Amino acid sequence: MARYGLYRCLSLCCLVWLIVVPVFASEIAEPLAVDVTDMNSELAFSFYGKTLRVDKLKPVKVQSMGKSDIADAWNGYKTMEVDKVLSSLRSLSDELGLNDWFVFELVRNYVYALLKTSSPQDRIVLDHYLLVGLGYDVRLARTQRQLLLLVPIKQAVYEHEFVRADGKEYYLFYDDLESVKENLSVIVACDPSKNDVGKGHTFSLLFEDTPLKVRSGEDRFCELDDGKIHLACTVNEGVMEMLRNYPIMDVHHYVTSVVLPQFQDTILGQLKPQIEDMSQCEAADALLHFVQYVFGYEDDKVFHGHEKANFIEENFYYDKNDCEDRSILYAFLVRSLLGLDVQIVEYPDHKCTAVHFTDCITYGNGYYFGGEFYLICDPSFVGASIGKCMPEYRSLEPRVLVVKQSADEDGHHSPLHPRLDKMVRVPSFPHDLGSL
Repeated sequence: MARYGLYRCLSLCCLVWLIVVPVFASEIAEPLAVDVTDMNSELAFSFYGKTLRVDKLKPVKVQSMGKSDIADAWNGYKTMEVDKVLSSLRSLSDELGLNDWFVFELVRNYVYALLKTSSPQDRIVLDHYLLVGLGYDVRLARTQRQLLLLVPIKQAVYEHEFVRADGKEYYLFYDDLESVKENLSVIVACDPSKNDVGKGHTFSLLFEDTPLKVRSGEDRFCELDDGKIHLACTVNEGVMEMLRNYPIMDVHHYVTSVVLPQFQDTILGQLKPQIEDMSQCEAADALLHFVQYVFGYEDDKVFHGHEKANFIEENFYYDKNDCEDRSILYAFLVRSLLGLDVQIVEYPDHKCTAVHFTDCITYGNGYYFGGEFYLICDPSFVGASIGKCMPEYRSLEPRVLVVKQSADEDGHHSPLHPRLDKMVRVPSFPHDLGSL
């Protein structure tokens, strides 16, 4: 993604060796004695403005980051009725329409509320225990100073350090309350779930099956009009808060993600009759004008304080966006309303779109891809019609990101241009992590 910085990449480059120390609960002769009284009481905790209730576990103290103490803690939780907690978390996930990422956050919010005054290692171990119990391939590791979670995610995540193991990228997550900044020199695998390592589900950041159903705060009304196209809708503040700090993915995932199906159907339903009598070029031009004029323009770091790509729904919540957000929205509108093939086009420090038209003759700036001509359509070049590229980019060959029809397919890059070093992740671990 253009302009995305590398988060803590220098520290990750210091990971120069790995000590693998598997820990198995079977090594402990006697299970840790745990007081299981008060198991039937409920813990109330907050989750994006909603108060949720889950059975309360009796906290287990993790005495140290040593393998035996971690295994003791696992054995301690095994003496409890943890299945009741896991069942409650699954039910809440289904009720709220949570995808994998928000299940991860749900678990961590529960553990945070339960163990707020406990040690970081207490929280990380319980995070790990519950996530493994929910069927995820989450691994436990430690550095010289703290425990952390290794979380496999299907999509590339930017501004977040990771290591590779068993063909997967595991992203590093620390304790939310008391993580320690350090120059990482050693990561030690210390996973007590021997039979489950590598067998659980990999997290997906996509929104696929069910819409988010977390409603909190007010519904914000949005009315947009560029003098030709008019649109009115409402967006829930609670859902927008959930997306505010969502992990940063590749651009094409935002184009094809459906966070709120009913919302997207509403805006498409309003736009369709306003362009249905137009040719492809006329309709694309009208939509381009709409996106250019109804939003204010602001760089992410100024507006949000950090890099961020907007999901479709977020563009109707904030009154400002940038070239990337407008490209995502325009690509979505053209694909959804006109059924045309759209590509995201990247220049140094700028993104726009290009469209392959099929029922009208097109002229202007563009390029050939796969034998077909794609016409530049820039939602941030205010006042420019289809086929006009910003003058400073006309002599440059674009880097093209193909937007697939299916949201779970990876986009690929055009041979038109060697990869610009603008969309790179944290440098990988010098040596594969190997089997944990």
